[in-house]
Amino acid sequence: MKENQINFDSIPKGMVSIFEKLRQEFKQETKEIKSLILKSSTETGGDQLFTIQETSEFLHVQKQTLYSYVSKGIIPYNKKAGRLYFSKNDLIEWIKGGNKRAFSVEEEAQKIISKRKNRGGSHE
Repeated sequence: MKENQINFDSIPKGMVSIFEKLRQEFKQETKEIKSLILKSSTETGGDQLFTIQETSEFLHVQKQTLYSYVSKGIIPYNKKAGRLYFSKNDLIEWIKGGNKRAFSVEEEAQKIISKRKNRGGSHE
């Protein structure tokens, strides 16, 4: 019997081979589509999306630090299909914004007084 000849016993092996080839082609096409989308958005002056690795390199921080920022809601991000993406424009704005949290003199004074009372530092 020839190697290329199909018989009942060779069908399962042939099907596995076909599915594996299709899976590899689909995986490659998916990567190419993602690459084209990212490239297109950059070339047209649109926003660029970063992966966690690219964001880590862009911000010069460890990936674990980024995960911490995401879990605390510190950094702007998008999540799709379980993956994190970061907008370059949003990251730049986030960096420019710095640490601009609301500041209340009264609240800060109360915190200091409260801490001193708890440590026995009050002379009242």
